Amino acid sequence: MDISKAFSFVFEDEEWVSKILIGGLIALIPLVGQLAALGYALKVAQNVAQGNPRPLPRWSEFGDHLMRGLYDLVIRLIYTSPILVIMLLFACIGGLAGGASSSQRAQERFGMIFGAAGLCLIPLILVLALVLSVVTFAALGRFVATNNLAAALRIGEIVALARKSIGAWAMVLVVSILAGFVGGLGAIACGIGALFTGFYAQCVIGHALGQTVVQQGMVSAAPPQQPYNYGPPPTYQ
Repeated sequence: MDISKAFSFVFEDEEWVSKILIGGLIALIPLVGQLAALGYALKVAQNVAQGNPRPLPRWSEFGDHLMRGLYDLVIRLIYTSPILVIMLLFACIGGLAGGASSSQRAQERFGMIFGAAGLCLIPLILVLALVLSVVTFAALGRFVATNNLAAALRIGEIVALARKSIGAWAMVLVVSILAGFVGGLGAIACGIGALFTGFYAQCVIGHALGQTVVQQGMVSAAPPQQPYNYGPPPTYQ
């Protein structure tokens, strides 16, 4: 993966300022804006996978970006659901067991035990989160390659895909973490700049995802389009 390209491609677009500004402003819209930003990043990935030399799309297809973002959210929720289930079960067990204690001393003792168990569970949750993040990026890559939600939700195939090339998909996770740090730099400008650097970070992740899709041979990137060469004018005798 060309990590430097993922971070620099935005600035190669002649309209990058307006596209990033619009994206940052749209991200202000509750839920709808975040979904549109996710969908925009997936479109970046699809453009990269298709060999588009200017993969930063315009905002004229807002509805498509929004729907694509909804698919992104569905994929993320399904593949991260084990963490949500574990946390929910842990909370329910703690609430029921704590409520069943008859005395305050018993409740305090249970609270200490439950707290210690929670501390032991945190490292396991972190490891599981990293693993599921890698699998999720593999699923998003399948969606980028096929533009088909059902294909991205074939869990057995996606897990096999992630295991086969775990290093490549883990690299997308690394880029997403780095992009998150860059996106957080916008908070220096009284938090306002984070709107735009955060959206920029989404585009970086999209480019890295598109590169990985091509690298894994999930699609064949078309060569950059070149203007047709008509050659010199004919000479007449």
